[in-house]
Amino acid sequence: MLKSIVHEIIGTPRREPDLPQSLEQFRDRKRVLIIFADAQDDRALIQDEWLRKAQMRLIEEDVEVFSIAGGGAFALFDDEWELDADDIRERLQGPPSGEFGLILVGRDGAVKLRSSEPRTAEEIFEAFEILPKKTPW
Repeated sequence: MLKSIVHEIIGTPRREPDLPQSLEQFRDRKRVLIIFADAQDDRALIQDEWLRKAQMRLIEEDVEVFSIAGGGAFALFDDEWELDADDIRERLQGPPSGEFGLILVGRDGAVKLRSSEPRTAEEIFEAFEILPKKTPW
């Protein structure tokens, strides 16, 4: 009981997000947008088209965009990164394989946006400054 009172008064220490190891290289430097794609799902194509139209702004805002598909991770604009697709899906609690999903990770490593539907570039940019959202798949 004393322990719970102390936690109420001083609060609990802030726990750093448990990022996949391959995303740690972006912490405090870049935002990361992960698109979970399936070849059978048109939502991934829609999302890709919207992001390509906003490519310059994504680059200016230091956003790296990756597509997770078929067990691999592929950069949308820049191929110099090596990522572990399975670890990302597991640790970020991505959608089941074969389903569309979108996760935006902030510079601090926190999930800023999670969606099972495509999001416009403006919706993604708005999510940069809001608190983390948790939406079930």
